[in-house]
Amino acid sequence: MAKPGAEEFETAGLYRPSSPGAHDRLELLDYLASGGATLAAMVDADRFGGLVALASELPLRSPGDPLSVEEVAARSASTPDRVRRVRVAAGLPADLGDPGHPGLPPSVVDDVVAFEAGAVLFGEVPTLSFTRVMGAAVARVADAAVSLFLAERLPALSDDAGETDRARAGEEGTATFIAVTPGLITNLLREHMTLAIRRSVTERIFAVDERAVTVGLGFVDLVGSTVWASDLTLKEHALALAGFESAAWDIASARGGRVVKLIGDEAMFMAPTGADVARIALELCRAVADDTALPEARGAAGYGTVGARDGDYFGPLVNLVARAVKLADAGSVVVTESVRQQLGSPAPGEHWALAELPDRALRGIEEPVRLFALR
Repeated sequence: MAKPGAEEFETAGLYRPSSPGAHDRLELLDYLASGGATLAAMVDADRFGGLVALASELPLRSPGDPLSVEEVAARSASTPDRVRRVRVAAGLPADLGDPGHPGLPPSVVDDVVAFEAGAVLFGEVPTLSFTRVMGAAVARVADAAVSLFLAERLPALSDDAGETDRARAGEEGTATFIAVTPGLITNLLREHMTLAIRRSVTERIFAVDERAVTVGLGFVDLVGSTVWASDLTLKEHALALAGFESAAWDIASARGGRVVKLIGDEAMFMAPTGADVARIALELCRAVADDTALPEARGAAGYGTVGARDGDYFGPLVNLVARAVKLADAGSVVVTESVRQQLGSPAPGEHWALAELPDRALRGIEEPVRLFALR
């Protein structure tokens, strides 16, 4: 297939010859096309401001044409529902692969075949649980890799570096990671790194004048868990917590986020936006309420600038959200003002309401914080 040129870029809405910076934009598009990015992939990336970041994904692409869920199921002697469950458990999109393609990388066939072999030996539920553990670990490695090889590399460029310079630096960063850690590169890591790169666009890692990491962060914990656990055997307690952890992982993954860590009866998770992280918290509280083995849950969600290290997050916002969860009633989620603004109105099929909370002091937080209860 011939490489697209200026005319194709203009037709696709990626390039306007008369606009300021048209020469730099055309140079970037030519660079991406030369690296193998398709026109559809560029259009998809441009929709969320990720054209520059797309170059960083190029070394991670799996060879071969994308497959539908049904094709993966047929080639792996599985079912479409099982393929989707495996994908979600691994923390990956169930139906979308490369940008612009409604399909999955061919490597997913091997992943599902491996899952089916494990399910025969150990059962579906334990194998799904192990898949979540693997997915969580690899997602953290991917975030740490993006933080080191991209977030530290890109801000080092001069202030007058153009889009193509930043794209080239991002691609070199990813290629360097692959070169220095060849034993780590698996299909799962490639896909999680692609997701981490796309999240980094929202986190402004690819911005020219901004080094801040901006994300949505949430916490959900089990209400009265100490008293609840005292009436259970250790095995019953472990099985119940496993259900909580599985729900947290699956719901966060479905919303484009991930579980950052699990701390006993509490889950910390992230998502690109405050609205997403609030919905994750609310859905998780609802899932816990439907699980008769668990007590009720409560949550908190915030959005803003945080520090990031090795796939974890720290800073005042993390402390604030962790404290705010204690103000929530069972089944509800406390959200900050920035999250309230992002939520807007309920989408079709959603049913929730917001109510401002009275001023409350939060331990370790000096200034009063405006908070809202989401139910």
